[in-house]
Amino acid sequence: MTFFKELNKNHWAQEFFESQGLNESLIAILVFAIDLIILIGIAWLADFLARKIILALIHRWVKKTKATWDDYFYDQKVFISLSHLFPALILKLGLPIIFNEFPKVVSAINFVLAVYIIILVIKVTNKVLKALEAVIESSEKSKDKPYGTLLQVLRILSYFVGGIFIISLSFDIEPGAILGAFAGTTAILILIFQDAINGLLANFQISMYDLLKKGDWVTFEKYGVDGTVSSIDLTTIKIRNFDNTISSVPAKAFTSDSFVNWRGMQETNVRRIKRNILIDINSIQYLSEEDIKSIENIALVNEYLKDKEAKINSFNQEKKIDTSLKINGRQQTNIGVFRAYIVSYLINHPMVHNDHTLMVRQLQPTEYGIPLEVYCFASTTVWTEYENVQADIFDHLYAASSFFNLELYQRPSGKDFNGKRLNA
Repeated sequence: MTFFKELNKNHWAQEFFESQGLNESLIAILVFAIDLIILIGIAWLADFLARKIILALIHRWVKKTKATWDDYFYDQKVFISLSHLFPALILKLGLPIIFNEFPKVVSAINFVLAVYIIILVIKVTNKVLKALEAVIESSEKSKDKPYGTLLQVLRILSYFVGGIFIISLSFDIEPGAILGAFAGTTAILILIFQDAINGLLANFQISMYDLLKKGDWVTFEKYGVDGTVSSIDLTTIKIRNFDNTISSVPAKAFTSDSFVNWRGMQETNVRRIKRNILIDINSIQYLSEEDIKSIENIALVNEYLKDKEAKINSFNQEKKIDTSLKINGRQQTNIGVFRAYIVSYLINHPMVHNDHTLMVRQLQPTEYGIPLEVYCFASTTVWTEYENVQADIFDHLYAASSFFNLELYQRPSGKDFNGKRLNA
């Protein structure tokens, strides 16, 4: 009772209760109870106004606006969490007025309210960051960028900063002094969280240089990866391979090692075809007049043959070259006409894109013959369709080579040797 008597001297309600003839001890208790009821009533009123009136108005405003970002903030209950701050702030402001005679009570309740407000701020910060993540994922321009990772880091930092302020209030230590104490353990923290730190730096590089996005098709031979990126996290990047297995690759690997990102191919909606046909060198020859007449019936090289033959004859006549020997002057070869045929065939193919590079070239001869490289782009990036287009093209070219008296090279098999032995 002594505590109440000391605290309630000169209270505004004390004179009223004394006039009613109540004893001093009861008056002290009643005065304290009235102050407590007033405090609780103010808190309840603030909470009621925040939840029933302010939140109702915000909800109505969110439903009326055409913008979608506020819907995500409402779904994450950001406004509800903010509403809980109003009662706490009103109590903190009203305490010195109501309990002006009770400095010890004010100090104790202030500490509890301060911790409560810090926890609420951390909670609101996390909900805001989650809402921002949802907004970013819904945006076509930024949904594939690893902003989610950066927001995760900010959420972790919010807990760290909040913890420092709570410790500061609890032990009456400046936040700067606490950070100074943490500086001594920085090396240990870096050692413990080195994967997270490396992953964070890798995510910054991936985002800055646009190396990777969610949904990209990537090939990473070092890790046996060939599939699409399903998620980009703080330390790992998950990839769903085409055999439906899931691979987890360290984020750092995508900045330090070599990998293939097929996004450019997918964006242009064309995919490169680059494959060789191995021609047996012994089958290459000059075309005779009979050969030219037989090839003229092939529609795709008919115009080419006529134009080429006219230019060759004009050149040989102008230079007065004796063409009785084919080696003299300019002559057409079966491999040259076959190259022209392939180009014409590709240009007329419905699944070959003519706006991109299209060529047929000879590569350096090897012990396997002359590689005749076909370089063009298929008008599809769908894997099965692309393989079918490529197979159809080379099925045709393998079969067409015999019309030009060309032989394709393949390594002799046991059957070839057996035939030679039988003939011997």
